[in-house]
Amino acid sequence: MILKAVFLTFETINFKMAPVTAAEDSNANKRKSEAEHGKRKRAKRSRRPSSNHVPIDGQLPPNTTQNTTNGQVNGITKSSENLVAMTVADVKSKREKKEKKKQDVKTKSRKHGQSLEDDHASTWKISKPMGGRMLNIDPILTQDEKHLIVAYNTSIQVYSTVDSLLVRKIPLLQLDADRNHEKVVSICESPICPDLVWVASSIGHLWLIDWTNGNGAETTFKMKCDLLMAMTVERIYIGKEFRDVPLASIEKNGQWHIAACDVRDTTLKGYKILLSQKAPIENLRSVQDGDILVASSENNVLLGTLRSLEFNSLNGLGYEFFSLDCNDVVMCLDARATDRVHLNKTSMKEFGDDPVVDIVVGCARGPVFHYNDILARLRQLHSSKGHKTALQPRKYHWHRKAVHAIKWSRDGHYILSGGSEQTLVFWQLDTSKKDYLPHLSAAIENIVISSRGSAYVLHLDDNSAIVLSSAEMKPTTYISGIQTLISPQPFSKDDVVRRVGQHASSTRLFKTPAAVNPVDPSRIHLCVGNGQQISQSGSGPSTPMIQTLDLTTLQGISKQALTRTNPTDVNTTAKGYAITEPRITGMAYTTDGKWLATTDEWQPPARDLDSLEGPSAERREVYLKFWAVSPEDQSIELVSRINAPHHTGRSEPIYDLAADTHSHRFATIGEDGVVRLWEPTIRQRDGVLVKGKSGRQLHSWGCSRTIYLQENEEPMVLDAIAVKTFQRGSGAVSFSEDGSTLVCAIGTVHGSTIHVIDTESGKIRNSIDGLIHGEVRDVKVISSCLAVLSDRLMLYDLVSDELLYGVQLRNNDDPYKPGPSILTHMAVDYRTSTFAVAVSQAKPDLDAFRSELAVFALDRSEAVMVRKFPHPITSVVSSPGSSGYIVLDASAQLWSVSEGMHTKSLAIAQPLVDLNLDQVITDNDAPEAKSLVLLNGPDDEPASGDEMDIDVPDAADDDDAYPVVVPPQKLAELFDTAPAFAMPPIEDMFYQVTKLFSSNSAVPAS
Repeated sequence: MILKAVFLTFETINFKMAPVTAAEDSNANKRKSEAEHGKRKRAKRSRRPSSNHVPIDGQLPPNTTQNTTNGQVNGITKSSENLVAMTVADVKSKREKKEKKKQDVKTKSRKHGQSLEDDHASTWKISKPMGGRMLNIDPILTQDEKHLIVAYNTSIQVYSTVDSLLVRKIPLLQLDADRNHEKVVSICESPICPDLVWVASSIGHLWLIDWTNGNGAETTFKMKCDLLMAMTVERIYIGKEFRDVPLASIEKNGQWHIAACDVRDTTLKGYKILLSQKAPIENLRSVQDGDILVASSENNVLLGTLRSLEFNSLNGLGYEFFSLDCNDVVMCLDARATDRVHLNKTSMKEFGDDPVVDIVVGCARGPVFHYNDILARLRQLHSSKGHKTALQPRKYHWHRKAVHAIKWSRDGHYILSGGSEQTLVFWQLDTSKKDYLPHLSAAIENIVISSRGSAYVLHLDDNSAIVLSSAEMKPTTYISGIQTLISPQPFSKDDVVRRVGQHASSTRLFKTPAAVNPVDPSRIHLCVGNGQQISQSGSGPSTPMIQTLDLTTLQGISKQALTRTNPTDVNTTAKGYAITEPRITGMAYTTDGKWLATTDEWQPPARDLDSLEGPSAERREVYLKFWAVSPEDQSIELVSRINAPHHTGRSEPIYDLAADTHSHRFATIGEDGVVRLWEPTIRQRDGVLVKGKSGRQLHSWGCSRTIYLQENEEPMVLDAIAVKTFQRGSGAVSFSEDGSTLVCAIGTVHGSTIHVIDTESGKIRNSIDGLIHGEVRDVKVISSCLAVLSDRLMLYDLVSDELLYGVQLRNNDDPYKPGPSILTHMAVDYRTSTFAVAVSQAKPDLDAFRSELAVFALDRSEAVMVRKFPHPITSVVSSPGSSGYIVLDASAQLWSVSEGMHTKSLAIAQPLVDLNLDQVITDNDAPEAKSLVLLNGPDDEPASGDEMDIDVPDAADDDDAYPVVVPPQKLAELFDTAPAFAMPPIEDMFYQVTKLFSSNSAVPAS
């Protein structure tokens, strides 16, 4: 049999044709009987005598006359060499004609401002990024406590504290997704106008945005600086009026400054330098209308007091600064100033009208320092009667690591602090007692107290924000974004001081297991951890939990632990090392959505095995778990747990997990070289069927068939599989669309092979060699074709036994080596008969990434769409209920990729304000109904323009028309099905209510 091999090189912009020599690619062959193999070869020669091997660029490969084996030369038999040689001239002339046509098309495309790539991808659309990470910046709780303003990577988002829904998303056009070097560093509410918000970026851009309508996001002010570290905005009396004065700490030409910006009539007139020094200036704060400035600089606290209260211009603004040594690196601080109350004339004479300034400081090693009435004590120190001991702060210590956030309560009686212990600590100053709010979902990064003191806002490390009632300490608002691990690992304040067990951050990329619920395609499940710092500590990532995300609102519905966790146990060893948690490695749903299978793995770090013998792999724990999905609320319940499903004297890793598309059956492939099929059985006890509390039948999962891939032989001892030990390899498994065939790919140091297995008999029908180059990444069966993903992408026709084409994903001289730095994914969309491949690469020891997504069709070797992504792609899944793909990147952003002409494309959330539900559309202005398109795509239109078809009775039937009365229980079922934060969008609720009033089943009015 002669195989047609055409290879493409994966480039940054497009796919280019590239020849593959014999050293790079071995011809794909099949292990069949000689008689059957010979018959098929002769039959194919008679059918396709001139298409067995296509010459490249009009010439045969240079090595076609070498390496002759079994009557073939580089895949070309001797009998067919003359036929191929005869077609060289024809192929060359055809190639020249095609090239001429391509040049004409390119010329025409340039005239219209389009490229060939845009023509191929014109039917495929990619939405704007959705989700993202909340930045480590104090959010803003409005004065009426009805809205919460949160800063993201490239936007400012406004949430409603009543229902936790996104009200408005304000994109910052200057912060383009490809410009990773610029980010938001501070947001501040305007002291003069509460509807305005000041935003500052790391390179000096300033915005003044009206968060109620988004105005001002297009206009920026640019400060002349190399880096902007922090910003605060204060209301300062200048001339005859109060003005907003942004105060920023900037770095320019190696010097750090505190600068006051002169902004008038939405124009930056200039700025004045208030302080200059060589050390970085951070944590800038201002209190009492700008009378007091507080900042930190390494181990020092900077305190500035206003020199003069009256000046006519910003040039008259000046401060007198003091420096306080804390003997530790300052991580966070807060200040409060109150008017001084004099009890006698001595106090008035000694302190004057200086306010009472209290400063609280959180440090890198865990202590909290409280400076009481520090300004008055500094005045005394400079006088002749001053005492040096007067500047000694009061010290508190509870945190084991750095203090991430600290704030004063509004009455000044408490100090609130938080860190990586996942506990909010209340320090009562009068009694020196502490109170705690423990067991939060992740480390505390920011604390905000409302202007009235009735609510606390906590920003947590797991990309969530919670609003607590200060009276009852109960959550009133919960905003949960995408909580997957991000790469590169974000900076942590705990890493400022080197500690025992601290590991160096790595640029290695890891895949994020994800699955879409087949019953409810609006829900996607993602494997997450307990925050970024805890999940990325130890020898590898820890993702023991599954997060259910609502795609219509991009809000987390629930989070459930699928493996063991340490929420209440000690999470550090006696030596101070972090105890690592298991990692979920695979997840798959059955087609009907009734069963969910997951695989998880845990291996102790080598650092914890100093006193034990044997390698760490001997203590590896691998589990296969089966979960029953509730039809009511789609919650999952553990039904069966399989300990060490692939065992060879020790627990072997599971390479891949796949679900049958036509039955309740799963398949796994492990490092032992064995494929196992798993099916449910009805649970019985003494011959009697066992039922659950609700009367439903209970099941147990077990192994229904074992298929041995090593040498295609079954070992004599079943309990301990006798296979040769080898280094950790790779593998993948996939069912065909009808479930009759199972394709397995396994790679070891001795070679890689693909096996085609009959699922009914469990026999290996075919074995294919030569399709895998490097590690096995994935295999998928789509229609009659097999897509194999390794260092190359190969598309193989299983029916005609022909290699259709191949794509080179990584060259031998690729500077983005070594192997662990490359991450590839593949997903199949059966509705459009396409498959998507994502490739993400990182340069060794650098934070530079490149990532691309390509969509392929079966009938063409060129990708129908190729797009670059600004961040590494960690997961690609297809939705069972719609066409297209959902892409998750390493910055916790979701992208929707769909074919524009398809009527069932993916729909993902958009803000409530974009729905325009409050607009009234007249009959003259109502547009025509259109098919469903991406809500966040580049061609968005207001959702209010969609018409709803309602059957209206004819005027002649007025006798049968009557007003409709909806029973109260119907509305209760609609509005009481879920908590406020998990309710569907308002648009969907509106349609459901109107459906009740227009339904024939409604109760007529009497």
